[in-house]
Formats: sequence, structure tokens, C-alpha cells
Amino acid sequence: MRRSNGSALFSAVGCLSMGSIAVLGSHGCSSSGGGVSPTCSGLDTTVRAQATLRAYADATALLRDRALEVEASFLSACNAINEDLGEGSAATAAEACGRLRERIGAALDAGVTVEIAVAFNCSADIRAQAECEGTCQVDAACDIEASCTGGEVVVECNGVCNAECDVTAPAFECQGTCNGTCSADIAARCQGECQGTCTAPRFEGSCDAGCSVEFEGSCQGTCQGTCDGQPSSAACAGTCEGSCTGGEATGSCGAACQGEFSGGECEGSCTGSCVTRGEVSCDGTCNGTCSYTPGSATCQGTCHGECTGEVSPPVCTGDLSCEASAECHASCEAQASAKVDCPPPEATVVVSGDAELQRALRAHIGEFGSAVNLTLALRGPIGDVAGKSIGAFSALGEVGLSGAACLASSVQAAASAQVSISVSVEASASLQASSS
Repeated sequence: MRRSNGSALFSAVGCLSMGSIAVLGSHGCSSSGGGVSPTCSGLDTTVRAQATLRAYADATALLRDRALEVEASFLSACNAINEDLGEGSAATAAEACGRLRERIGAALDAGVTVEIAVAFNCSADIRAQAECEGTCQVDAACDIEASCTGGEVVVECNGVCNAECDVTAPAFECQGTCNGTCSADIAARCQGECQGTCTAPRFEGSCDAGCSVEFEGSCQGTCQGTCDGQPSSAACAGTCEGSCTGGEATGSCGAACQGEFSGGECEGSCTGSCVTRGEVSCDGTCNGTCSYTPGSATCQGTCHGECTGEVSPPVCTGDLSCEASAECHASCEAQASAKVDCPPPEATVVVSGDAELQRALRAHIGEFGSAVNLTLALRGPIGDVAGKSIGAFSALGEVGLSGAACLASSVQAAASAQVSISVSVEASASLQASSS
């Protein structure tokens, strides 16, 4: 997909759990509390109401810490891109990413096109949720099988699963449905992005050998023709029209790519790797979650049925409708979302007409994409934990003065998380700059 002169396109696809440098992976927080306020540490977790409140306190603290983490990731990513562009660094994510947004907006106004795609491939930690619910429910009075509605009961498995098995990892072989990106080595027609060689008589993407005729885009070699409308036979920092030799050509070309092709669709035969995003059938390397029916094979992931080697208590993926367990379930879902696992995303960027911007974005798109994915994964759960009152917990039993103090600190943590994630949501729009 492409937009020109109006907005750069940021595409996050293949969502697994909406509740998605150095790259962020599973966060090392413990389900026993993480950064919970000291005012909550004295709660009696053998009392249902206080155990339920403690689960909520842990969730808000974990989400606050993770929101601050992703805000710092945006600060790092946007500053790195800005420094490569000669725009300098800033002290806050809002300022740094706002500066990047202005730079991209100016490029779009000048006729540059920007095309970006990042696969969203995050999933919440089901084991953390199960452990939390086991502690929170105190007397385990809830029959999860009977009380789970609007979803299903799943379990983390390391044995034989009699139904569908979901495995999430940064990159592993998959024969099933990949929710993320599927990269397969092929020598045939590619319905996604071709990375290798393409036999098509023309291309739209990037070719490391340049383009010999009818070229328009960013040239990292010698531009023969015009550069931003002026005669050229040298390097071009803007839009090159004509031919591009001695370096990578990114844009549209009226001839076949004679070198390595990447970042675009191949209308001919693709030899190399074909990368498809979203939820697709996959017989190759999956970056995200691979869902398959193993039969008698061992499932080392989430089993949607019975497992001979359960490694966590069962979890309801829908609503849990029994007394205190419903409140526990919501808080434990939030805890699991705070410990979201976001494998390194597949990310591509194609800029036509601004070689400097192309280089800067390509160098840091992985870092920026991971921050966007984590923002997508955290935004919903952070909104869900806001607005709790003491009544929701006192209705379950004795909360006491310590419970009231704990709730106050937890509400503060939730508010802090909301402020921080709002900054990240705005920062994630930096690559959606508009000329309006």
C-alpha cells in the first residue's frame, strides 16, 4: 500500500492479542508484585477481597512500568532517526517524535512517498495469567470450564495436545497458520514481498544494482537525468528521474532488477524469500505465532484442548462469570498483557524521493516498529484498569484501611500508565505525518 503527498503509511498487521529496538521481548516482571506500591505489600492475601485488590495493584504497577519502558523506547528510536537526519536529539519522546513527524511531513509536501509495514506479532503471557488467577481466587471455588463464556479454556502445554497448538517465538519453522510474518524460500510467484531476485520486466521496490531506465525515486548512486527537476549526472539527495547507477535504487523502474531485490512485490518469478504478513498459511519461518494441529506430536505452546503435559493451570480467554473470580480474571488478564511477548518484528520501509530519509528510517525501523507494537498491546489493558472504586473490592469482603490506601496508590499507577501510553500513541503517529 502507498500514499503520496498526503500521508506516510504505517501498517501494523497480524494482530494476535490486543488486550503488540534493541528489540523488546518478554518483560522480566514477576507475578508476585513487580513494582507494586509498599502500601499494598501488607494486604492479607488469604482474604478474598484483599487478594483480589492485590492482583489489581500488581496489574497497575506492571502496566505503569511497561508504559514507561515503551515511552523510553520511542525517545531512543526517534532521537536515533533525527540524529541521522541532522535534526538533533530531544529530552522527551513527545518532542523527539514530534520533530520526526515534522521532518516527514515536509518531505511529503515536497512530493516524497513513504511506505512502511511492520508486522504486529505480540501475545500475552498465559502462564502469568494462570498463576495470578490461582493466587487471586484464594479458595479456587470457580469452575473455569463451566464458567468461561465468550472464549475457550486453554493451557500452556509441553506434551501431546489433542487440538490446536499455538507456538510463539521470534523465528521458527511453521507448518500451519502464521499470525505475524511468514518467510519462505521459494522460486515461484510471490504473493507478498520478494527478497532475493525478481524476473519481472520492471519493479517497484529496492534494487541494490540500481535501475537502468525509466527510474523515479531515491538513488544512492549516480543519478543520470534530473534531480528534483534539475539536470543531474551525480549524486542526488532528492527525487531522481532517469537512471540510477552505482548504488541502490528505491522506487519505480522500467527495467528488471539485475541484483538483489527487496521491499516490494514481484510480478514475475521470485527466487529467494517471500515474506507474507498477517494471518496466513505458512510453510516456512514464522515470526509471531504459529497455529497448527499436532495430532500425536508434542505441543510446546498453548493447547486449545487436553494436554498430557500441562505446565500451567487452565485459563479462560473470554469472560469468567463467578463471584470474585471475575474481578480476579480482569486483573490477571491485565497482568498477562503487561508481560506481553513481542518477538522482533518484520519491518520494511521504502522512501521514494529522499535518500537521506530512506537511510535513516531503514536503519531504525526495527526499533521504532517494536515500540509501536508494544504500544498497541498495552493501550487497551491500560484503559481497562482505570476507574476502579473501593466498592468493587469491599463487595467481596473486608478490605480495611490498608486496602483503601492500596487502591489509592493503584489508581495513581493506572493514571501514570495512561499518561505515558498516551505519549507513545502520539509518538507512534510520527510516521503518519500529514501535509494538511
